Amino acid sequence: MPTLLPRGVYPPLPTFFTPHDELDLPTLQQHVRLLASSGIAGYVLMGSNGEAVHLSSDERVQVITAVRHTLQQNGHHLPLIAGCGDQSTRSTIVHCQRAARSGANFALILPPFYYRSLMDSAALIAHYRAVADHSPLPILIYNMPANTANLDLDAPTISALAEHPNIIGVKDSAGNIAKLAQIVASVPPTFQVFAGSAGFFLPALSVGAVGVVAALANVFPHAVCRIQHLFDQDQREEAQLLQERIIQPNAAVTSIYGVPGLKAALTLTAGYGGDPRLPLQPLSDQDRAALSQIFAQAHLEA
Repeated sequence: MPTLLPRGVYPPLPTFFTPHDELDLPTLQQHVRLLASSGIAGYVLMGSNGEAVHLSSDERVQVITAVRHTLQQNGHHLPLIAGCGDQSTRSTIVHCQRAARSGANFALILPPFYYRSLMDSAALIAHYRAVADHSPLPILIYNMPANTANLDLDAPTISALAEHPNIIGVKDSAGNIAKLAQIVASVPPTFQVFAGSAGFFLPALSVGAVGVVAALANVFPHAVCRIQHLFDQDQREEAQLLQERIIQPNAAVTSIYGVPGLKAALTLTAGYGGDPRLPLQPLSDQDRAALSQIFAQAHLEA
């Protein structure tokens, strides 16, 4: 497996659970098979949409192993990016090591945020460099202020980390296009910048991003992939129209309804999804109806 990620779309897979709150690996494997031929470039496991914070270490291993086994069974060779971030540098390294043994190809690392006021640039750089020094997997920085007490990695910090040979890119979910452009302009050409949401996918491509990690790609993978295809073919007007059409459905499964909304969306469109783990609550009937209306109005290709 190469040390750089292919350009393209990476759905952050949900982790599915049975009605008894156990891992539902058969449904996860079904979802992986459904997406494999949709045009995606790879998978993200145990990101924010994968409820990584709700999984034990053993469950993390089971998820990675199940997805890798499914891909091997079906002759697919798509890369697996595993969420490995934790609140201590030591435990983050352990997650990276276990993910590598289980079949992951890359590690996605959220910054530690529990001691938010002490996480200045020096502390964050030291953390990521120590993880990169000891991780058997190449590292993708994960900037997600909404899930890290508003800790937002700035462009100089990311650019400094880009100098490490085992830190190969960033997934930035902050939606700051000016910052993305600044990062692209200041890092080596081998350092890859990914948008963290389909809601600003086209603008991110326009400033040099190479792809997206997009929750919406779980539900409408062809539509999200088509944005990049149209961009690459210089069909910018058509790409812009499609970008506009996905904004509201994307918001529905991210900022509006979050993980419960993504699972409800899959139940609506694919017939499976289930509920999140507590303390997350499933969508109400009213919210499910609103979600259904948003999708119906978008007319997107699944």
